[in-house]
Amino acid sequence: MSLTTFTDGKALICAFPSSKQNGVYLVKVEPHYNDLIITHDCPACHFGHKQCKHVQMAAEAYERWQWWEPKKQIHTVTRKIVLSSEWEQIQLPPSPEEQLRAVIDHAS
Repeated sequence: MSLTTFTDGKALICAFPSSKQNGVYLVKVEPHYNDLIITHDCPACHFGHKQCKHVQMAAEAYERWQWWEPKKQIHTVTRKIVLSSEWEQIQLPPSPEEQLRAVIDHAS
């Protein structure tokens, strides 16, 4: 999955495509001491799911972005995130799977 990411200088904002591919959900991941505050709004949040897939994917993206930080406790907030022109689009470092694939491709 191709992931579009932004930062406001402190938080990571991920744009995940909707399951029907007709829109995106913005998920904001912001550090707060030993915690990660993950804010977003999607249908799963309103049907009593404790953590939807967006929370897990955003936490993994944050860990790729800030790989040197220790693992943090995740807390969720249900609130819609609105795209801002002040955010800077960024590219995350490759995941371990992507790094391994590059080594294999290069070796062949």
